[in-house]
Amino acid sequence: MAFDTSQLDQGGSLSLDDITPLIDQSPALKREVTAAATKAGKKPERIICAGMRFSNRWKELGGARVAPYTCKFADDRYLKIRATVRLTGDSGKVFEKPTREAMRNASHISETKPVWSWAKDDPDW
Repeated sequence: MAFDTSQLDQGGSLSLDDITPLIDQSPALKREVTAAATKAGKKPERIICAGMRFSNRWKELGGARVAPYTCKFADDRYLKIRATVRLTGDSGKVFEKPTREAMRNASHISETKPVWSWAKDDPDW
């Protein structure tokens, strides 16, 4: 069961460095990201990404970012990463939608199974 992040109503910026745990799940993605950052002459903390953001209505998760992510390596080089996002509460309950119960009780986010593609233009999610 996965959480549908398209139902979140805010976006937010973060650095590529912030999503390293997701990138590190795939050796191929990690190699591609390292090569693209080297080619762009940028360190991961200097590469800006955008992700979906939990609003302050989420008691424990307000401000957290989740996939999908778009990262700008250069004016003509963008990375798009999607992932399976799972929200759980302290009791282990899984939340699939942004319900009032989820906003009160979801406290943990996990992102797995990254899927990515490269684009020359800023992708329209």
